[in-house]
Amino acid sequence: MAARRAYRVTFIGRYREGAAGQARSLFLGLHELGHVVQEINVGRRPDLLRNPWRRSGGHGPVFVRLDRIAAEIAAFRPDVIFLVGGGLTFTRREMAALREHCAVVGFTLEDPAAAGTVSRYAGMFTLHVTPSLAAARLYREAGCRSTLYLPYAVDARFFVPRPAAPQFQAQVAVIGHATPRRIEIARTLAGQFDLRLHGRGWPFGTTGPVRGDDWFRAAWSTPMLVHIPRSHDGLESPGPGVFEGTAAGRLVFTAYLDELRPHFNYGEEIIGFEDGDDLAAKIRYYLERPGEAEAVAAAGRRRTGRDHTWAQRLDHLFARLAGAGEQGRPWPPLDSGPALRLSRRPARAAPPAAEAEPAPPAEPAPQEPEARRRRRAPSRRRRRARARPSSGRVRPARG
Repeated sequence: MAARRAYRVTFIGRYREGAAGQARSLFLGLHELGHVVQEINVGRRPDLLRNPWRRSGGHGPVFVRLDRIAAEIAAFRPDVIFLVGGGLTFTRREMAALREHCAVVGFTLEDPAAAGTVSRYAGMFTLHVTPSLAAARLYREAGCRSTLYLPYAVDARFFVPRPAAPQFQAQVAVIGHATPRRIEIARTLAGQFDLRLHGRGWPFGTTGPVRGDDWFRAAWSTPMLVHIPRSHDGLESPGPGVFEGTAAGRLVFTAYLDELRPHFNYGEEIIGFEDGDDLAAKIRYYLERPGEAEAVAAAGRRRTGRDHTWAQRLDHLFARLAGAGEQGRPWPPLDSGPALRLSRRPARAAPPAAEAEPAPPAEPAPQEPEARRRRRAPSRRRRRARARPSSGRVRPARG
């Protein structure tokens, strides 16, 4: 798939989940479309980050030090800058300077968990992207009109077959870190099936986290993958696992979620379950009917290849940017001096609440009435008495 227009994109992000994670997949999707990409991996350059409130898990703000990469960006002359995951942003002053020349798009891949803090500054971006429909509603309620809902997706690597790896082979597998609900469901399955659990925190049957090529080997070493959605403050999000598992041609089992219904047909492209017992019964059904299992897995793979790649998601995003009509001034010639007018010393950031609403100006100190000030002024007689030299007499102490 080729892009309608080749953009110059500065991609600023870090790959917390390794080469198989969504940030890396998005980056490769840009290349698949033929865009020209400048990569700034802040995971390898931690000196580029300023995290005054020690945010993690996608929460922000985590500031990218623009003063340290302004020359790189200006030399590349991007049409758009992507800030991907990790709560990354610039200060308001720096964002305004950049948006004089290009669009700035922020991606919050950790939603809905991070929406509470990111919503305080998401409105600064030209466009803000969330993969969670529940989070998109939260951003709108917070007044972020520039937020765009783009579900998770995959790049072309997920469709490439891999040989099964003996250490990962199993009847059914779960790829993801442990949560109390996931552990409860896994216990129901463990005594009935050959089960592998890939991730952190599992108390049994685990191979540990799988990243990069190990993720692909683990996925292609089992015919069935179970995806158990995470829940954040009562909001369930499908996460990327359904899209990634179907792209790999696996039969994917997941909870019934309204957010997934527009993207997959339950019972035809993916299999839904209510609880651990319902899941176990359906796994047993499809193990006994491998032809039906392969037909559903193949349908899910076709649906993902047709509708759920990052190339398709990004093509929609760039069309949205073009429709917004925001045209920045051309980047100045490289020999004309600083391309970005920034202060030498970045302004000190306000707390997150102040990012959303500036503090009101301080009220002036109450003034004492003029008449009272005159009454308290010393009289002329008192001023003369203070000016006389002391007589040296010592007044006896009383009592």
